[in-house]
Amino acid sequence: MVDKVFVTKENLQKALDMKEKSKVGFFTSICAVIWLIILFPFFVGIIFTSLLMLLFTIPFYAIDQLILRSTNNA
Repeated sequence: MVDKVFVTKENLQKALDMKEKSKVGFFTSICAVIWLIILFPFFVGIIFTSLLMLLFTIPFYAIDQLILRSTNNA
């Protein structure tokens, strides 16, 4: 047999209040900000290096396509 469960507004409010996240402390915020500041140059370097590699390889891709076309037509 199935039991019926009645949820009151107060019970629902208590359950939702328990699930609320606690506020982050001052020192945790400072650590997170310092961590992001330290990681920022690495992310910029990764993006910059990826763009340079992409720009450097585009001409070689075009040359490679020309070579492949000439060998396939021969």
